Amino acid sequence: MNCRKLIDLLEMEVPLETAESWDNPGFLVGDKEKEIKKVLVVLDITNEVVEYAIKEQVDFILAHHPVIFSKISRCTSDDFLQNKLLKLISHGICAYGMHTCYDVCRMGDRMVERLGLNNLCGPVEDSASGNEKAQGKGIGITAYIEGDVTVGEYAKKVKEAFSLESVMVFGDSNTKISKIAIVPGSGRSMISTAKQTGADVFLTGDIGHHEGLDAIDMGMCVIDAGHYGLEHVFIDDMKQFLCDQTENLEVITYKAGSPYKVF
Repeated sequence: MNCRKLIDLLEMEVPLETAESWDNPGFLVGDKEKEIKKVLVVLDITNEVVEYAIKEQVDFILAHHPVIFSKISRCTSDDFLQNKLLKLISHGICAYGMHTCYDVCRMGDRMVERLGLNNLCGPVEDSASGNEKAQGKGIGITAYIEGDVTVGEYAKKVKEAFSLESVMVFGDSNTKISKIAIVPGSGRSMISTAKQTGADVFLTGDIGHHEGLDAIDMGMCVIDAGHYGLEHVFIDDMKQFLCDQTENLEVITYKAGSPYKVF
């Protein structure tokens, strides 16, 4: 499959116009005229992933997080990121990052499926994009929780739904909850936004000590599943999408897991 056609396919489903203004998604490394036979789907393009891609003779890496996020003024082997880019280029490996485009267009739907949510209330934050794929969507998802449940009980459900070893709970684990706000990845900057939706529990990642205390003071519990904990659904979802939409394209995945371990 021609690389340009693969990019067109991805952007038909997850348009670049749906990204947040601060983001840097899209085709970031490679030759658009390259013939793509093998795609690797990952969350992050780490050194470990690059070595795996080289070993597996991958042509194209589809990642959730962009390998280039901030502007770079040179590309040399002196810098760890630039050295990574040089390796990709020298081995003819293309790289594409979806990030907030995916978050707006597909991530909320995957959260709903995993947790079996039915009584939906819309996104945590509405998308500013006018693209039809973003209509009624945005960053995160909110919903009413069915049944009489505590935050501690729901934390166990999250662990099971996303196959996690552990989650952190801020607040009294016996607190009864009825409405949830979910922002996969890092939600530390969205504590107030989540509370404004009327949620009494916020499911997200990367919550620090002070953010957790702020949430409690606002009257909202937090379930911190880690940055990787919720976002890893991207990998299987986009593998399935590519398998469904293409022929004669080999699609593999690499699941590195969370970069830290809890002992």
